[in-house]
Amino acid sequence: MFIKPNWRILTIGDGDLSFSASLWNNFKPEQLTATVLDSQKTLENKYQYHAIKQLQTDPNQTILFSFDVTNPDSWSNLPERSFDLVIFQFPLVPAFEDPEFFHKMGDISVNTLNRLLLRKFLIHCTEYFLDPNGKQLCYITSKDVKPYCEWNIENSLNQDLEHIEYLGSMPFNIEDFPGYKVRNVDRDKHVKDTQGITYVWSPKTDNTTHESELIEKLIAKSHQGEEYCEICKAGPFVSASDKLLHEQTKKHRLMQQYEDQYTRMIKE
Repeated sequence: MFIKPNWRILTIGDGDLSFSASLWNNFKPEQLTATVLDSQKTLENKYQYHAIKQLQTDPNQTILFSFDVTNPDSWSNLPERSFDLVIFQFPLVPAFEDPEFFHKMGDISVNTLNRLLLRKFLIHCTEYFLDPNGKQLCYITSKDVKPYCEWNIENSLNQDLEHIEYLGSMPFNIEDFPGYKVRNVDRDKHVKDTQGITYVWSPKTDNTTHESELIEKLIAKSHQGEEYCEICKAGPFVSASDKLLHEQTKKHRLMQQYEDQYTRMIKE
């Protein structure tokens, strides 16, 4: 993950705050605001080990509890448009157990809900969080395993959003963040340290205005063009009939259903 010490950084949904604490200790940003969806009491009850005290040692550190990135009403204590970088680590919609929630959501898949969460994150970053005179960077770190790899992160999140540009991706090395534990949603457990990928977006569409060191680290989209299937990351296909056979597979049909539902939702 590419981070400069003179950046003002906002972290979103940092469950036990271990990522934010490690970021502060190892990268020394100019300013760090860490946000948590839970209340402080809920966080303390949920996680036996957390990093609240580590982020209360410097005036340039701030923790905001009960912060919902989808709900502007929860941002009252956040200074608007004052950050260079906003980071969302391994986001995942919780495994809801409330039957009323599923009734309200109707036929909307969890796949679509996760994409909508990340899309709203990007929109709110560009409209409310990022300083228009700053670095203007959005990072989402995810994994190349199910269910994450089924979200078509590189192509779908900024669909029809002309003011948000996908810049590329870079490997996320958890060893660069000592003490960081990737938590299971709603559980006091951490998950296996599988390979992470940090995806990068910005409202600045001209790459020459970004840090050259960052641009050099970024990997461009893969599986683009007629000989590939970008939603399945499959190909290259040797012929049109080869691609047609792929499109008839169970995997592709499911992925296409996800794409179609997500596209309908963002156009409503």
